[in-house]
Amino acid sequence: MMESRLLTSLAGKLALCLTAVMPVAATTIAHANSADPYPTQTITLIVPIGAGGVADTSARILARGLSGHLNVPVVVQNKPGAGQAIGADLVSRAKPDGYTLLFSTSGFVAAPMLIKGFKFDPIGGFEPISLIASSNNVLVGANNIPGGRLQGLVDLSKAKPGEVFYGSPSGATTLVFEHLNQVTGAKIAPILYQSTPAAWADIIGGRIHATMEGPALAQGQVKAGNAQVLAVFGRKRAPEFPDIPTVAEQGYPGFGIESWQGLWAPKGTPDAVIKTLEQAVVAVMNTQQMKQDMRASGLDAVGSTAAVFNNELHDNTALWRKVATDAGIEPL
Repeated sequence: MMESRLLTSLAGKLALCLTAVMPVAATTIAHANSADPYPTQTITLIVPIGAGGVADTSARILARGLSGHLNVPVVVQNKPGAGQAIGADLVSRAKPDGYTLLFSTSGFVAAPMLIKGFKFDPIGGFEPISLIASSNNVLVGANNIPGGRLQGLVDLSKAKPGEVFYGSPSGATTLVFEHLNQVTGAKIAPILYQSTPAAWADIIGGRIHATMEGPALAQGQVKAGNAQVLAVFGRKRAPEFPDIPTVAEQGYPGFGIESWQGLWAPKGTPDAVIKTLEQAVVAVMNTQQMKQDMRASGLDAVGSTAAVFNNELHDNTALWRKVATDAGIEPL
């Protein structure tokens, strides 16, 4: 009888112990599930620009590299329109979990100065991850520009104010040329185009005098005898045109404008996720294969830290705001 009561007592105590332990175990399991390592599913890169251009190409190169490094699918979706606002809006409203990212260009930073009502802040509205790649765009001139260098275009514009034009298929091109006017004293007037090919047609036809282009695309036109390269806008010479000096080398020190591609996450994405993505991009972009693939598209692979990218965003924003103000450019 005593033995029976003892067993019953022990059973009761064991049940109480199990009852106390089970919630702790359940909590521990739930904790483990919530701490699953990132990433575990498909990552989508939203490109707010149409397919087929340099931004789209470089996004797809990056996607292949990240997919192999992170062992999850990384896909690209093009969401063009409204000066990149459609794609930016989609990412800004996405869950901040690292699975929907924005892959955009330096033109995204210029958009608030050019587009009325553009509500997306490239600095405060998203989490910067990395500066992916950069490009030394070139100053393309019509074949009738004397001297074949920047000063010939500057002098021509001063001699014929209101008669020398640059073709601008984008707001970013407009800001670069207005900056060039301010630094050199040139008086090159804008003509706006809906597309880069339309601007090229008028360069070749001699109806405008200059435009901005990536070195890889400009190379084909120059080889065909359709135009000449007058200068490199960036901080260093372009490999495609090693004999063409930069704007700074041609007497305007301090001038150095590079186009770039960058990667952002929605605001509020956890620091740990940002760090994982940053480290993955840095690793991928520093491989020889990635450098070759980007160079084939006229780009230099960068793969910066988030801090470096954030500094670039602040510097670009300050520059373009000043250029737009000094040029009297109002958002349209």
